[in-house]
Amino acid sequence: MTQQTESGYPTTGATLALVGSVLMVVSGVLFLAVSTFILPRLDIASFPNTHVPPGLAPGSVSAIASGLVGTMGLIGVASGIIVLVSAVILLTKPSQARTWGVLVLVFSVLSFLGLGGFFVGSILGIVGGILTLRWKPSPQ
Repeated sequence: MTQQTESGYPTTGATLALVGSVLMVVSGVLFLAVSTFILPRLDIASFPNTHVPPGLAPGSVSAIASGLVGTMGLIGVASGIIVLVSAVILLTKPSQARTWGVLVLVFSVLSFLGLGGFFVGSILGIVGGILTLRWKPSPQ
C-alpha cells in the first residue's frame, strides 16, 4: 500500500511576511516617536560646526527634519499594517494566495521609503511574497 501525501500550503512565506510586517510597524512607530518627541525640540543652532542654508531659519531645520522623519514613519506603519493583514489572510485562506502574495510583495517594496523595518523587514516581506507567489497547489 502506498500512502499518498498531499503537499499542503507552505506557511514559510506567510510567516516571513508576518515577521517582516511586525518589524515594519515597530520601525515606523519608532520613527513617528522620534519625529514627534525628539526632533521638534532640537536646537540646531546650538550644535557646533553646523551650517544652516542661507534664507532658512535655524529653528525651521528641526521642523523640516521632523516632517521628513514623520512621513517616513507613516509610510512604514501603513505598509507594515497592510503586509501584516495580508500575511494573516495568507495563513487563513491559502486559496487566495496569489492576491495576498502580490500585496505582500508590493507593500514590502514600498516600505523601503519608510526604511522598511530596518531594511530587514522589507527583505523578509519580499522573500515571503516571492515564496508565496511561487507556490503552486498540487493537482487533485
